[in-house]
Amino acid sequence: MLRNRSRRLGRGELVAPLRGTLRITEADRATNNFKRNLLVANLWDSYGESRMRGLATLFDPVLLPYKGDGWLIAGTELHSEGQELCEHRQVWLCRPVAL
Repeated sequence: MLRNRSRRLGRGELVAPLRGTLRITEADRATNNFKRNLLVANLWDSYGESRMRGLATLFDPVLLPYKGDGWLIAGTELHSEGQELCEHRQVWLCRPVAL
């Protein structure tokens, strides 16, 4: 993750990379609070034989140009602060790895 609450992180602030399975799905307007069709990017971690847990979620993901090894995905991250739900821009640097 390259941002924290929409603020770009410097090299010294970057957190350890997450490793998991990236899935991009479409959410129907009838099944989400946005009341519109939208794409959702989820990073999943598998544990046990058939269980998955969510590591991170981006709404309205888009691919961004990137000259390095991998690709950038930008989108909106939801974050709760007390009783408020905040939307923040987030960018993921994704790199394929061997399983």
